[in-house]
Amino acid sequence: MPDRQWVYRPSNDETQHVDLLRQFLEEARKVLDVAMPDTFLGRKTYEPFPKEEAQ
Repeated sequence: MPDRQWVYRPSNDETQHVDLLRQFLEEARKVLDVAMPDTFLGRKTYEPFPKEEAQ
């Protein structure tokens, strides 16, 4: 049996596809780094003014 080393070289289409996937993954990481939006549910957005005593 001959001692051969096989070298796989991706085609141009495969290289473009991998580059496109890398771009998508980079954009996805950026989106996931952004904090989740606040929906204000269950959170007070203001403190009511204290009630004045009637005179």
